[in-house]
Amino acid sequence: MRLGAALAALSMLLGACGSVGHGSYGLDPGDANYDALKAATDKCAADGGRLKLKNGFDSRELSNYGCKIGGAG
Repeated sequence: MRLGAALAALSMLLGACGSVGHGSYGLDPGDANYDALKAATDKCAADGGRLKLKNGFDSRELSNYGCKIGGAG
């Protein structure tokens, strides 16, 4: 009986971990012009994140940005 309860609790815990949407993501390649950055910023904010340029990368390339959701950053 205890084993069944422990397995059920473990299953629920692992399921919860899998459903947590850390969700940070990088952007696709392209020209980082005003319109592209505005659209990416708006989408990222709607996802609960903040658009950030990767350290040491060229700000003119869209794929050098990422949407950081949750955590430090």
